[in-house]
Amino acid sequence: MQSIGCTFIRMTVSFCSCRCPRFPLPNRTRFFESLTVCLSILFAMLIVLGSSVCSWARTAKAVDTATLVETETYIPCGNGCSLTLDPARAFCFKMGDRFLVGEGHSYLHEKKFTSFEDLIGKQFPIRWSRRSLWIRPPDRGEVKFERGSVFEGFKTSGCLAEVHRPILHSAASSRRPAKVPVDAIAVAGPDKGEFRPLYLWFECGFNASAATIDCHEWYKSGESAPADWYCARTTEGTPVQATFALDPLLSHAGRLVLQSGAVLQHDNRGRTNGVLDRPGEACR
Repeated sequence: MQSIGCTFIRMTVSFCSCRCPRFPLPNRTRFFESLTVCLSILFAMLIVLGSSVCSWARTAKAVDTATLVETETYIPCGNGCSLTLDPARAFCFKMGDRFLVGEGHSYLHEKKFTSFEDLIGKQFPIRWSRRSLWIRPPDRGEVKFERGSVFEGFKTSGCLAEVHRPILHSAASSRRPAKVPVDAIAVAGPDKGEFRPLYLWFECGFNASAATIDCHEWYKSGESAPADWYCARTTEGTPVQATFALDPLLSHAGRLVLQSGAVLQHDNRGRTNGVLDRPGEACR
């Protein structure tokens, strides 16, 4: 039987009729430089995020029990307020030996800062940060308002001292003008009038012949402000000695308080260019 021979034909099959592009390998140095930059940015973002979380955690843990000492509504901007702006409400809280003051501002006649007078003398949770205060009264949800106040009507000395503390800190951290004497002290500005400087420089001296305390004043810029006069006695009638000393934390322009806590009697007699209109008139 004759054998049959088989012939195998090798066929080439093209799987891709078009040529695929080739990408060059990246430069290793540039690759690692880019990777280092990316990792640095990621690490910085994690640090910022971690700081924010920690800051929030510290704020959240700064919770204590406070007593509402005083609260009052007032107009901080005088006649310059918008007609749509309700008066601000000032708050003063006491935590142990510490005082905190804050303000709530209502826009478009909101009423979220009303009816707080009933809470005076009561305790409730409070937490705070450098800029804000949060309280949780028993009959409502948590209320947030700004920390700090310019309300001069607080009757409690600790509350008033907290109003003035950042003002005096601002004066102490600024450069004293050359025209201001070195023994002049900074005192919070007046709470009345259209022009209300943050603070004034005061230099007060005892005038034995006139039985007055004469005060020279300067603005923050160093320019002279109108002088002011006080009787050499307190509002309670107690004579003031020549060695008197003022308490800057409790004083403001127009109301000077001694270190003893007594308030100086303001001299309300009329003067023209510093000279009494009625020289024989007693200090009042």
